[in-house]
Amino acid sequence: MASLPQQKTLGAYYTSEPVARYLVRWAVRSKTDTVLDPSCGPGVFLSAAAARLRELGSTRPEVCGIDIDEAALRCAQSRVPAARLLEDDFFRIKSGELPAFSAVVGNPPFIRYQSFNGSQRTEALNRAREAGVELPQLSSSWAPFLIHATRFLRTGGRLAMVAPAELTHAKYAAGVVKLLTHTFERITVRLFQQKLFPELSEDTLLLLCEDYGRSCQWFGVSPAHSIHRIEEADGISIPVDIDGIRSGRIRFTRYLLSRKAVQLYEDLSQREHIIRLGQIADIGIGYVTGANDFFHLTAPEVRTLRIAPRFLMKALVSFGAYRGSVFGREDWSTISRQGHKVFLLALPTCGAETFPRSIQNYIRLGEENGTSRRFKCRVRTPWYSVPHVRIGHAFLSYMSGEGPRLVANSAHAVAPNTLHIVHFFHPRNVAETVTGWYSSLTRLSCEIEGHALGGGMLKLEPSEAERVRVALPLRSDLSTLRAQVEHLLRASALPAAMDIADRHILRGRFGLSLNECLTVRQAAEELGAWRMHK
Repeated sequence: MASLPQQKTLGAYYTSEPVARYLVRWAVRSKTDTVLDPSCGPGVFLSAAAARLRELGSTRPEVCGIDIDEAALRCAQSRVPAARLLEDDFFRIKSGELPAFSAVVGNPPFIRYQSFNGSQRTEALNRAREAGVELPQLSSSWAPFLIHATRFLRTGGRLAMVAPAELTHAKYAAGVVKLLTHTFERITVRLFQQKLFPELSEDTLLLLCEDYGRSCQWFGVSPAHSIHRIEEADGISIPVDIDGIRSGRIRFTRYLLSRKAVQLYEDLSQREHIIRLGQIADIGIGYVTGANDFFHLTAPEVRTLRIAPRFLMKALVSFGAYRGSVFGREDWSTISRQGHKVFLLALPTCGAETFPRSIQNYIRLGEENGTSRRFKCRVRTPWYSVPHVRIGHAFLSYMSGEGPRLVANSAHAVAPNTLHIVHFFHPRNVAETVTGWYSSLTRLSCEIEGHALGGGMLKLEPSEAERVRVALPLRSDLSTLRAQVEHLLRASALPAAMDIADRHILRGRFGLSLNECLTVRQAAEELGAWRMHK
């Protein structure tokens, strides 16, 4: 079978037997069913399918597997001698070249767009286009694979697949979801608190689609603790807003919450002075240097290299140990004294010969040590001039464990793409938004609008951050409230800061009861706990 490096190249991460058995038992319902696994690997799904068909009374189970890995196919053949096996790239096989199947089961290869290229990507995107879905070039391999797999089903057939959690949040996944809702009558997404593939950073789910050839009448989310305790959740499926899911307006994680919490969240979202961040600000990624170790400098390095101040900009490379909500000049000076990299080498695009000799020497060093040949450096002209550097009103963390932080930029510093840059349309909104960010409502909204990464991290893309709700405090309360929140955050007392914000904003301004505040806080904590246990 494929070695680990080859597995990564092929996107092959083989499925455990409990997962395969569950999907096969759901998909295979009659002894006359025929089964296809389009990325069969060593035959885990084929073995489970053959056993299931024999259990249902079949004496000659009809199972078919496709894989590009010859060694994996040999293993599959020894495991299921009667299986029909094809050594080929699934994307090269058109639906009419095989008979239609009752069930298509499996685990699509997961190759990220950086490695999913060349003729394979072209062929894959063509297969998706033939099914009516125009996927962008940045799509990972699983998306066209899943789309293509649906075309091998007969009318009334079933699709049972492992899918990455990207199905629930990636922009390019919207086309996949739309196709599924237009071609299957019933769809269930099974979400797991415990990862199905502990060795991967990618979270996964189980996708169960039935009655191929009909428009969706039922779409449900079914949460379970783990594949080993899935029976506890069988029969529990929460109906979702099909149009909301199809359009991407609603996230699947919302259905992990109680109806009371969802209703309260939706009611609050309609209130005046509870806004989406994108209504009052633009959110974008920080600059990309391509070589942070070269372009970010400490104060001692600046002195040693004799770089003049006009070629430098104050920078906040990451929040690190900083805990406040306002990053000021004194904060920048403090981290500088601690030895952190606090300067960006900000060179104009003019020729290197116009710079002082000290700068020329540093540029020459970057060319000698290979910095100029790094990808992001070599594709820009000149390589030593970092583009898209801007000073925003605030910074927003986009990957975090306890929750994203919004921090006012009083130091007028710049930041790389380890942080988002927030530019408010009206600077007067900065203080009230940063303060309101620390209420339980925003904490919950971040969990709903963001998405989990492996290891329990919460990620907010700019488009997701724009949808986050913020309850704005009364301007008459702002000065006192801001000082209290700032003091508690700097003391690493986030829960206490949220208590203060909830009391002044959610209860004081918007009239929530103590129990309603607790409902919002508990909902945020529940989603955080679900994410952190992955």
